[in-house]
Amino acid sequence: MTLGPVIDGKIARSARDWSHPSWWSLLIALPWTVGLVLRINEWRTDGQIASRQQTTSGVVTAHDPANHNQYGYKFDVESRSYTGWEGPKGRELAIGDTVMVYYDRENPNKNALTDFHELGTASLGPVPLLLFGIGTVGLFIFYTRRRLRRRAP
Repeated sequence: MTLGPVIDGKIARSARDWSHPSWWSLLIALPWTVGLVLRINEWRTDGQIASRQQTTSGVVTAHDPANHNQYGYKFDVESRSYTGWEGPKGRELAIGDTVMVYYDRENPNKNALTDFHELGTASLGPVPLLLFGIGTVGLFIFYTRRRLRRRAP
């Protein structure tokens, strides 16, 4: 048995499948859709935290440049110590620097060096690109199927 006919058959089948895309082809857009849902959920969560956020001062305790230039920090709320990690935007810090820490008053373990309003807005940054990608895949499938239906006898 030779592989030539088997490979030719698989190539022909693949070409036929792509020339007649099914709605199952929307699975191509699934990762973008998951990303969109996660970004919107992150925006919503950050917005909820922003409505009840508190601030306190903290101290930079560590720096990990290999991990996206992350800084570790420590702060106290009601006599309890909490820690966090974040890469500050637009500024360099040094170990021992005093920083403003934003935290959720209901759960201080949710904290950041950036205001949660800004974090929520930043979460929406890739949303237009994700929507464009999902829409492009959907329109491609729609118009391809429509064009093929017009050609069919």
